[in-house]
Amino acid sequence: MPDYQAMLFYGPEDLRFEKLAQKELARNEVRVKIETALTGGTDIKTYFRGHPKIIKELPSAFGYEFAGEIIESKNPNFKIGQKVIAANTAPCNQCFFCRKDQQELCMNLKFLNGSFAQEIIIPVDITKNNLHKYPKSMSAQRAAFTQTLAVCMLGFDRTRIQDRDIVCIYGIGAIGLCFIKLCKALRENITIIAIGSSEKKKELARKSGADYVFDYKKDDLKKEIQKISEFGADKIIEATGKPDVWQQCIELIRPGGLINYFGGCPHDSKIEISTYDLHYKEITLTGSFHHNPKYIQKALTILQSDLIDVESIITHEMQLKDLQKALMLMVSGDAIKVAILP
Repeated sequence: MPDYQAMLFYGPEDLRFEKLAQKELARNEVRVKIETALTGGTDIKTYFRGHPKIIKELPSAFGYEFAGEIIESKNPNFKIGQKVIAANTAPCNQCFFCRKDQQELCMNLKFLNGSFAQEIIIPVDITKNNLHKYPKSMSAQRAAFTQTLAVCMLGFDRTRIQDRDIVCIYGIGAIGLCFIKLCKALRENITIIAIGSSEKKKELARKSGADYVFDYKKDDLKKEIQKISEFGADKIIEATGKPDVWQQCIELIRPGGLINYFGGCPHDSKIEISTYDLHYKEITLTGSFHHNPKYIQKALTILQSDLIDVESIITHEMQLKDLQKALMLMVSGDAIKVAILP
């Protein structure tokens, strides 16, 4: 069988571009030629420190967000030539959380890894639950954005954003920019406050629809937000994953408001919460994590329309062999998302 090229993860800050031999497909599996893979924040975290759930052994396949074309199939539901995206997980649909319709919390999530390659085998768990076709009229880059949009759509619903809300989005990387676009597309007369520090990201936030853009390094955020709304923001989406920002959000929310702690912090992180504020000010704190098949399908449906522009969040295109350079562009803030072309 022919060889293919892939980027393998050997450990923190150790990526190697190698040739691998094709493996035979098992029953109900499909082989996909990757047309576009996208970089994401999880790739950065994994590159620097590994990942306990995604990286099970070394060396490991690397990457999770892609779109491509089926080039071999042993699954009767999928044919050669069809365009597909595969989510990076599949729920078991049997555990406590799956039965509660919270599949993103599945106790037995099956992970798919290896999008930074010329091809990938989609295992049975994914083909059964989370492999989706998309029309040939849609670009691979747009289709590959499905997972990012799906996690944001779940987060959007958890934040319970209403028409005329004042929404503060703290953190304006790919996730924050996606939230800005969703808010503007799905709600009316909404006011968006975006918070970041990178000049490039702040400009993208403005172009994405943010009404106000503040720099947390320069601006008095509480004072600036109170100029817009006397009592603070109606809703806040925290998209940095930094404990000090989690803490600061409590100062920026109005009584009766809601904070969605979307950005994941290191495992042992803690913040302090005033019981007075939580009770007497009726502040709601929530979180949202990952995606599930329902939101993957919702995201793909939106991407098949012209409702939102996600292409502006993909700021660079690079070759597979240059993946490490792409990740460093993201770390520096010069890139938001990079399309990796095999």
